[in-house]
Amino acid sequence: MEANKTIVRNVKIEDRLYDLTLDLTTGCVAEIEVSGKTMPSAADFARVWDADGLLYLPALSDMHIHLDKHFLGEPWKPLQPFVTLPGQLEFETRMLEALPTRAAERAHRLLQLLLMNGTTAIRTHVDVDPKLGLSHLEDIVEVREHFRGRMAIEIVAFPQQGLLRSQSISIMKEALRAGADYVGGVDPAGLDGQVDASLEAMFELGTEFNAGVDLHLHDPGHLGTYTISRFADLTLEASQSGRTAVSHAYCLGQVSEAESRELAQKLSASQVAIMTSVPIDRPMPRVDQLLQEGVRVHVGSDNILDAWSPFGNGDLLARGSRLAEKFGWITDEQLLQTYPLISSDSLVPKVGDRASFSLVNALNARHAIAAVPPREAVFSGGKLVGGRWHVSVRQDQIVLA
Repeated sequence: MEANKTIVRNVKIEDRLYDLTLDLTTGCVAEIEVSGKTMPSAADFARVWDADGLLYLPALSDMHIHLDKHFLGEPWKPLQPFVTLPGQLEFETRMLEALPTRAAERAHRLLQLLLMNGTTAIRTHVDVDPKLGLSHLEDIVEVREHFRGRMAIEIVAFPQQGLLRSQSISIMKEALRAGADYVGGVDPAGLDGQVDASLEAMFELGTEFNAGVDLHLHDPGHLGTYTISRFADLTLEASQSGRTAVSHAYCLGQVSEAESRELAQKLSASQVAIMTSVPIDRPMPRVDQLLQEGVRVHVGSDNILDAWSPFGNGDLLARGSRLAEKFGWITDEQLLQTYPLISSDSLVPKVGDRASFSLVNALNARHAIAAVPPREAVFSGGKLVGGRWHVSVRQDQIVLA
């Protein structure tokens, strides 16, 4: 008996059915055979599942989320209209301080939701500042260990109150020593009031701790594009190409197409990525243009039921569908170009790939991004971790004994 292997039969990959053998020891795909070609006995495996023609989709990667700041599982919290950034930050601080639960407990809830929806890798921004200290970060580091093997978690030390404004450089160093992978920052002009000094401080931290940099940028128009241009310059100067990102970057959708194209070319040359949550209430980067110029673009959920927004459900496939609809991507080629923005894996698995994927009831991958079907099953490292199969009380209907 292959006690360390699971087989998933009749998985639709493109237009054919395949049997996938998953190695639970390595967490990788061990074999891919055309269905019906061989029929190993169910007794030879730890578990046998029958996908019955469900479509294979790669595991999703949510590249901008906040595990420590949502209210999932908490009583309903009435929100206030956004007026000023400092005012909203004060409001958020009061709401988080009033919660009876630790960040670790809340993070656990959100991670379970993400797994149910097919996401097995995330980048989370975690608040640190002199008043809050490392309490949120320590909780998320603890949770990262608990979910190791199921969810890959990158942590950004995020000075939400402003890196310089809140005098957070010292606590950021502590955060990077304590397990954070990236240096965060927010609005060098609008919040810190010192564009160059704020950016330089971020990159100095990145250099000292050999960490990437991921900047929240809400500053509008030409103020924002100046900031991005300087960010790209500093990326090159610090030899950080491929390790930096600007999140949100609304300004790229607020200037002329000629101006944003010129900046996109600079982003491509410096290998700075753009992270977007696909907002529908404000301008956003011209994703088509960024892709044409070779800029890496990734999608994230950002706010999920928190002090900033009551919306969000942790379904990155739905977020990718929203992006495609927003930009009018309706051809097969356009629909397929959505997947690299929400996943780092291929639509067609190979032997040796990590066995992390979803099964959905869809005609093909184009149909899946358009229709956003429920995840019937979600596997991470070869183990069932989410989807309807995971919560089914009658698994005998889909497990072959």
